[in-house]
Amino acid sequence: MKHLYSIFAALFIGITCFSCQETIDVDLPETQERLVVDALMRIPDAETFLTEVRLRLTLTAEYFADSVPTVNDALVNLNNLENTFTLNSQGNGFYSNTIPRDVMEQDSLRLTIFYNDEVYISDAKFIPAVPINSIIQGDGSLFSGDETEVIINYTDAQNQDDFYLFDLDLGNYLTSEDTFYKNQDFSFSYFYEDLNPQDTVNIKLMGIDKSFFDYMSIIINQSGQASGNPFTAPPSEIRGNVTNETDENNYPLGYFIITQTYSESIIIE
Repeated sequence: MKHLYSIFAALFIGITCFSCQETIDVDLPETQERLVVDALMRIPDAETFLTEVRLRLTLTAEYFADSVPTVNDALVNLNNLENTFTLNSQGNGFYSNTIPRDVMEQDSLRLTIFYNDEVYISDAKFIPAVPINSIIQGDGSLFSGDETEVIINYTDAQNQDDFYLFDLDLGNYLTSEDTFYKNQDFSFSYFYEDLNPQDTVNIKLMGIDKSFFDYMSIIINQSGQASGNPFTAPPSEIRGNVTNETDENNYPLGYFIITQTYSESIIIE
């Protein structure tokens, strides 16, 4: 696909200054359109019988595209050995349903997506997390001195290898593993830019496994924090845990995971 852009070159000869504009054709490689599955299913810590689960389906787009194509005509099912739950289209690529909490927390579930005459599947099992003990505002800073420090404290689960994903709000994500703080209280600082007094920051702690930890670490490093969506296709394609059972060459991007999620908020002073 050809994209046009302008380069302005200024040439200075003696005391005369003039500029010229040149249009250059840039050939970018064609990319195959792929299904992108954003199926990070967050199960909040709450004593309710039912919980809402949701995912989003989009398609990869050209590098300079102004928008991301959404998929609203797929058939999306979650099933265990006994039941099948259909996630209904809500528009803009979102699908959701209200499902008994014990189904999401206790059973291994299969996600099946029927789209464009092809079948995509993935399996996941609920991964527990730990509560956030506290969130406080610190007075530290990094480079500019204008950052806002927020200090998050939690206690690692006992006698197991744990991996965590933090949704730090405003499009910021962070992964952590307990290698150096196993079975201990742990605190870390995160520095926000452009926060104002009375702004609210909502922080979520999610339990994840090693595979998703590796996947998200790469996604965060490649895509940066600005998009706010970890499933937006990064500069290079990273395979997740969803497979195309109809045509393995037309593989999808994205991930399916079910995670216990703890949430806390802080109002900036």
